[in-house]
Amino acid sequence: MNARTATAIPLLMAAAIALAGCSGEVPSGGPQRDPLPATSSTGSTEPSPTPSVYDDATAQPAPEASEGAQDSAVTAAEKVVRAYAQPDLSPDEWAQQMTPLLSQSGAVAYEGQDPTTIPATKVTGRGTIVDGATDVALNVLVPTDAGEYNVALSRSGGSAPWLANEIRPTSDR
Repeated sequence: MNARTATAIPLLMAAAIALAGCSGEVPSGGPQRDPLPATSSTGSTEPSPTPSVYDDATAQPAPEASEGAQDSAVTAAEKVVRAYAQPDLSPDEWAQQMTPLLSQSGAVAYEGQDPTTIPATKVTGRGTIVDGATDVALNVLVPTDAGEYNVALSRSGGSAPWLANEIRPTSDR
C-alpha cells in the first residue's frame, strides 16, 4: 500500500460515515439509534391536539376561602395570639405552647423569641379576615390589649390545620 492510498482510506471512511448519517442508515456494526418518527402521509403540518388533561406544571389559582375555612382560620388565629401574648412565660414554656401552632417557616422565625418583649397579654375581641383570603392562605386581624395583630396563616389543603407563618402588630405601639 502506498502513502497516497493510506491517506485516502481514512478520508473515504469518514465520507461514508457522514453520508450514512445523512441517509438515516447506520453502517453495519456501527452504533444503533432510534429511527426518526414517521411523518404523516397527509403531509399536514398542523400541531398535535392539546391534551385534555393538564399536568401539575399548570398553575391554578387557589379557591377563595369558604365560610367554614374563614371561621376555622379566625379560631386558629385567636388561639395563636392567645399563646403568643404570654410575656410572663419562660422562653421554653412559650416555645412549647407556640411550636404546634406554627408552620415550618413560623417555627424558624420565632425560634429564640423572648416572650417578655411581647406587649400584648390578651385577646380582646373576635378576629376578622383580611381581603384576599384563599382556602390555603390568609391573614386574620386579632385585637389585643396592645393593639391589633396581623396573623398570616397557611395550610397545605382544605382538611389540614391552619398554622401561623407570622404574627405582627399592625401599628407601632
